[in-house]
Amino acid sequence: MPNIKNTGFQSQLNPDLKNKKQLIIEEERIRVLGDSLLAFYDKLTEKYLLIQAAQEEGEEASNAPVPRSEIETFVRDYAATKPLGF
Repeated sequence: MPNIKNTGFQSQLNPDLKNKKQLIIEEERIRVLGDSLLAFYDKLTEKYLLIQAAQEEGEEASNAPVPRSEIETFVRDYAATKPLGF
């Protein structure tokens, strides 16, 4: 009688642990994407000034720069919307 040997990785992780691991990986991916976008923003601000657009027609755009905290909030929210592998 042949001796059949199971090869490959046998997952013995609890489904709850597997879900927690996937959540941690996803949160890390979102954090890294956000950090990358903020690094790109920092590089842009070396040569360019980001200003707030006029909200309504006829309203003049002020030349005040957009605060970094506002950009960081926008970037983190945007990063959370991206699918896996982005």
